[in-house]
Amino acid sequence: MATVTTTITETFWSKWNTAVNLSLITKEDRINEAKAKNPISKDAITKELLTREEVSKHNNPKDCWIIINGKVYDVTNFGKTHPGGPVIFTQAGRDGTDAFKLFHPPRAYQQLKEVYIGDVHNDDPVPELLKDYRDLRTALQRAQMFKSNKLYYASKFATVFSLLAASLAIINWSQSFWAVLASSVVMGLYWQQCGWLSHDFVHNQVTDNKKLNLYFGGLVVGNLMTAFSVGWWRTKHNVHHAVTNECDEKYQPVDPDIDTVPLLAWSKEILDTVEDPNIRKILSVQHWLFFPLLLLARISWMYSSWAHARDFEMSPSMRRAEKGTLLAHYATTIGAAFYFLPAPQAICWLFLSEAFSGLFLSIVFTVSHNGMEMYNEPKDFVTAQLSATRNIKNQFFYDWFSGGLNWQIEHHLFPTMPRHNLGKVAPHVKALCAKHGLEYQEISLYAAMKAAFDRLAEVAALARASLQNRLACILSSSFSSTGYLQSPLHSPVGIEWLRI
Repeated sequence: MATVTTTITETFWSKWNTAVNLSLITKEDRINEAKAKNPISKDAITKELLTREEVSKHNNPKDCWIIINGKVYDVTNFGKTHPGGPVIFTQAGRDGTDAFKLFHPPRAYQQLKEVYIGDVHNDDPVPELLKDYRDLRTALQRAQMFKSNKLYYASKFATVFSLLAASLAIINWSQSFWAVLASSVVMGLYWQQCGWLSHDFVHNQVTDNKKLNLYFGGLVVGNLMTAFSVGWWRTKHNVHHAVTNECDEKYQPVDPDIDTVPLLAWSKEILDTVEDPNIRKILSVQHWLFFPLLLLARISWMYSSWAHARDFEMSPSMRRAEKGTLLAHYATTIGAAFYFLPAPQAICWLFLSEAFSGLFLSIVFTVSHNGMEMYNEPKDFVTAQLSATRNIKNQFFYDWFSGGLNWQIEHHLFPTMPRHNLGKVAPHVKALCAKHGLEYQEISLYAAMKAAFDRLAEVAALARASLQNRLACILSSSFSSTGYLQSPLHSPVGIEWLRI
């Protein structure tokens, strides 16, 4: 996730200038939709043409081919009703083997048969890095590293409900400013920790039952307890995992978590895509806006969540469930505030709780990826994750505070692995990186925050320089055409002309 987000309906897939409906529809709807379409027959294409170069030409949602395990699939029509949303299009025209395996059970291969169009011929051998990564993943599966400890997650539920009880107990005991402040900090932690629990469920880390993970972990823990739409979050987050920090050929972000212009630009190349001088003025001070914006992040996500539940195509029952659970969250939260506190303190408590929760969530997201490489040339899955992801040196408090996402590298390589096992597999990932010469970045929380701030400051300096150059060009043009130079220190009302 990003530190600051814009509405996903406005920014998603700007690469192709198309909006994709992020749907949570029924299995029956998907089957009927697939039957109504006529995917390209495998007999209509000469297999000898199915080279990687040929596949790479079919690289957008309107013409989408994907390679999985050396076989080519035309998912153009299926992608429109893909239950995981438009993440499928991030692999258009490329090898999506590893991304596919991360998010799909073995039975998903059966659905692929309907859209199979041929094999990749004269293909190069699988790179040693990917071969070792796949072997490691298989070994970890055999070692039961993808099985969760249910008692561990029971303890996490006990923790979050303790935070909720503590927050309400504080404002029931006192209505002073300090009590309101303390209670809002604890409530912010409660929402943050609920967010991590929902994250684990929707990544299918907690149970093997995908429906239970989605409906309980998503609708109850995510929507009801946290106020984040499971449909909005899952679709956005899946794309982030598939193309972490990736941009298209014009450096428009493909990863929605770095699509933060006009408020933040995370690289010189992204800044270069901004032509509006007014937006560049904002970006020229983005490093000073950064931390205040973190306080508003949760409010932005809540808006995006409601927009998703209101506007995106989904089954009527799912829309009712999404809207109903979100409204229930708003009603219970506002009701509790005004039940325990007078109106002024209640409003203050609501705002501060939202602000602290946004800050606590955003800090974790910021240190994981921001300030790292932003790239526009597709990389193999493992190299992409290692170039754009860092770990935070393990500390007991931060491990709890971040929901285990201090092990961000391991989480990105194995997103369905329960968080309590991520640290156990870290030595194996380090060995894989050492063998293949990949950087395994593990730094302190302070160093990670500084890296993100420094990157913003660096890009802000470039934005200021570009504005100064633009002003110099305007003044130069004015001088060359009139022989006079208008002083930039004076307003149009009191114009002073300097004779050259």
